[in-house]
Amino acid sequence: MGRNLLRGALLRIASDVLGGTAMESVKTRVTTTAENSIQAARGIISAQGIGGLWAGTPSRTIEGFFMGGMFLWASTGTKVYMKQFGASKTMTALAAGLVGGVVQSVVMTPSGMIFTSLNVNRGKPGFENDNALSVCKRVINEKGVLGMYTGLGAMAFRQASNWASRSFFTELARTSFQLSSYGMMGEIASGVAGGLCSCWNTPIETIRVFMQRDVAMGNEAKSFPEYWNDIVDANGVPGLFRGVTPRSIQAIWQTCFMVVVPNVLGV
Repeated sequence: MGRNLLRGALLRIASDVLGGTAMESVKTRVTTTAENSIQAARGIISAQGIGGLWAGTPSRTIEGFFMGGMFLWASTGTKVYMKQFGASKTMTALAAGLVGGVVQSVVMTPSGMIFTSLNVNRGKPGFENDNALSVCKRVINEKGVLGMYTGLGAMAFRQASNWASRSFFTELARTSFQLSSYGMMGEIASGVAGGLCSCWNTPIETIRVFMQRDVAMGNEAKSFPEYWNDIVDANGVPGLFRGVTPRSIQAIWQTCFMVVVPNVLGV
């Protein structure tokens, strides 16, 4: 148990520090503005330098430590039980990702609130000195402790569907399409497939970002259907898929760290 907690924590921190946080910054900005990925990256860099892409790294590191550890611990434990029941490799992977994703959301919801707030309020008057602690204090003062868990339902649904899809499609590519027989390149290709196929749930992530953006700006969060209808009314169905390009890259990146590496290690 302890070994998998540590492995998961280190893998997740590595994925964030080596590019995941920058991808999240770009994705959040693309989702909440009319900019594309390149414009979003340029805007962040022009305002805060290259380091601006890694804004929120302290909170992301803490989040990654707990979230990565909890994911690998929960997913590997689920694999053991599924194998005892005689489940197939693909169904075992699906269940492992589903359970791991739900467990993650307990840590990720407040961390996502902090990260979203730092990104959407960047450069705005009154928010120049924002950091993780100041965001927590402001949200708790305005909304109470539960304000940090705004979007929990969307986050849990997103994380469960994220990791269930990433794990399932990666395992499907490894076994049914036999990509694992091509060595490390085959394993990475499986992770690419798993990451890309998991992006079907981008509308859930889009709505989660808008929920947490509103709370971070001091507004009342609306219901999931209300956000859905508002986005479709304003931008059509494609509006629900804002940020899908940086998100797909991020999904591939995280899948390779959190699914492919454990598979290679036999975890």
